[in-house]
Amino acid sequence: MIPAKIPPASSSHAVEWSQPRVKTYRNTEIRQLAHELTLSPLRLRLRQVSGIHRAIDTVEHGRDYPYSLICFLVTGYRPRRRTDDALLPGQALKADLVDLLDGLTVGSPLPLEAAQGRLYDTDALSRRFNVSTKTISRWRHRGLGGCWYADGGDRPFLAFSTRAVERFVGRNVDLVRRGSAFAVMKADEKRRIFDRARRLVASSGCTLHAATVQIAEETGRAVETIRYTLRKYDRDHPGDALFDRAEQARPIDEGELMLKAHDGGASIADIARQFEKRESQIRRLLVVARSRRLASSPVQYVYNELFDAPDAAAQIDRLRPRPVRKDNEPDETLQHPPSELPPYLQDLYRTPLLTREEEAQLFARMNCLLHEAEIARQALAEKGDRSQAADVTAVEVPLSAAGVIKNKIIQANLRLVVSIAKRHTRTHPALSLFELVSDGNVALMRAAERFDFARGFRFSTYASWAIMRGFARSVPETVAHHGRFQTGCDEVFEFVGDASDSLESNETSAATAKTAVLDGLDALDDRERTIVVRHFGLASGDGAAVTLDAIGRDLGISKERVRQIELRALAKLRERLADRRADLLAG
Repeated sequence: MIPAKIPPASSSHAVEWSQPRVKTYRNTEIRQLAHELTLSPLRLRLRQVSGIHRAIDTVEHGRDYPYSLICFLVTGYRPRRRTDDALLPGQALKADLVDLLDGLTVGSPLPLEAAQGRLYDTDALSRRFNVSTKTISRWRHRGLGGCWYADGGDRPFLAFSTRAVERFVGRNVDLVRRGSAFAVMKADEKRRIFDRARRLVASSGCTLHAATVQIAEETGRAVETIRYTLRKYDRDHPGDALFDRAEQARPIDEGELMLKAHDGGASIADIARQFEKRESQIRRLLVVARSRRLASSPVQYVYNELFDAPDAAAQIDRLRPRPVRKDNEPDETLQHPPSELPPYLQDLYRTPLLTREEEAQLFARMNCLLHEAEIARQALAEKGDRSQAADVTAVEVPLSAAGVIKNKIIQANLRLVVSIAKRHTRTHPALSLFELVSDGNVALMRAAERFDFARGFRFSTYASWAIMRGFARSVPETVAHHGRFQTGCDEVFEFVGDASDSLESNETSAATAKTAVLDGLDALDDRERTIVVRHFGLASGDGAAVTLDAIGRDLGISKERVRQIELRALAKLRERLADRRADLLAG
C-alpha cells in the first residue's frame, strides 16, 4: 500500500474537525438510512464506507434509482418493507451519499491504515489538479467522497483516498479537464479587480451587482467569480470595505484614489484614462486631494522662539561649526571601521560624525523648516478646497527639505545604534544583531523628531537613552520568545539537562549523547525515526540537518505536521532515555 499522506489540521484551506452535526439530506430515505447506520456497531464501519463508495460509483445524474438497491449496495441487505420502495433522483442521491460518507465518519474517524492508497486533503488535491479549493468543494457535490481520519491523539481531518479520486476523475474526465484548464485567479489580477471596483464606487457609487457585471464584462471572468472575490475582500478588510451589508456603495473619495495612483508612479494621462476624465480635471482633483491630506496632518516639530524672528534663517546660518581638525588630518573612524561587522554595517562608518555645532545648526534648520511648513499648512486648511497648487507647494517644499536634513542627522548617528546593539548581543547571545539594529533605528528616528537643540545637550546623549529604552522593552520579549520556541539540536538532548555546554566543549560527551539517542530511536516508528534522524543530522557523516519543510516535501506532508510528529517522537525519546540521564551527564 502506498504510504498515507496526512494533511495538516491547521492548513488554511483544510477542513478542520468539528463536533458531529445533523446533516440535511435531500431524500428522506437516505436520512433514515444514516440514522440506522449511526446506531450500527463500529466493527461494520469499514464495510459500510466501502458500500457507500460503491453506491456513489453506481449512481449517475439524470437517472432514478430504487431505495432498495441503494440500501443493498451500502449495507449488503435489502430493506424488509419493499411496498414503499421509492425512486430517488440520481443528482440529489449522489450528493446525499457524499454527505452520508462525511456524517458517518466525522463521529467515528477511520484509522489511517484503512486508507486505500495515498490521502489528499483539500489543499493537496487543489494543487494536484491546479484548481481552487472552492472547485474541490463543488466536486464533492458531484460525487467526490471524502472520509474523516484520525492519527493517534491528533484531531481528525477530512481527506480523499487515491482510489476515490481516481474513480471520480474516471467518471468526470471533462469536468476535471475544464477545472484544470481554468486559470486560478492570481494576486495581481485580484488587485486589479479591487482597484477597478474602487474606481467604479468612487466615480458612480454603483452597487455590488452593477460593479460585478461591468468588471466581469471587462475581464472575461464569470459574474459569480467577481462577486465572490469582492465579497471576500470586504469580509477580510472591513475597514476598507467597498460595499455595505445591503451591497450598496460606501463613500470613497475619488481624489484620494487618484492621489494614491499618482504617488504609485501613474502619470496624469494614465489616471485620466482610468477614471475617464480630462487631464485638467485630474490635476485639479489631485490638488484638492493633496490639500486635504496636508490639512488633516499637523506638522510635529520642536518649537523655538528663534523661528519667529524676521531674520531666523540668517541667525541659523551664523551657527557655523568651528573646525575640529585640520584639513589634512584624516578621520580614523572613516579609515578603520570595525572588522567584525558585516559589510552592510561597515558602510555606516563611512559617514562622518557631527560636531556639537553641526548638530545645533542642522536641528535648528530642520525644525525651522517644519515651523514654516506648519504655518503654510494652517493657511491651507483655512482655504479648504479653494487651495491652489502654489498653496500645496508652500507646505510640501519645506517638508521635503526638512526630511533631507533629518536623514543626514540619522545617517551620521547610525553607528551609535550599532554600538549599543553590539553591547546587548554580548550580554544575550541569543539576540540577532540585525534585529536589534532595526529596532534601534526606529528609536533613533523618533529621537531625531523630539530632540530640542536649544538645551545644549549632545544629540548622541539623548538618542542613547531613547535607544536603550526601546531595547529595554524589546530585548526581554525576544529572549523570552527564544527560550520558549527554541529549536535545533538542543531540543533533542533536552532530556540530558543542560547538555549543550558540554557538547560544545567535549567531543567525547557529544559522541556519547549521540550514541544514546541513536539507541533510543528503536522506540520510534518508521516515520518518527526518519524525521528525527534527518532533522537533527544523526545519520549523515557531516551532521548536516534537513529543514522541516524539506522533510515534509519528501514525505508528502506539511511542515506543521512534521513538527507535530517530531514533538511526539522527542517525548518518547525523553521517556526512553530517562534512566540513562546520569550516565550521559557524567560522559
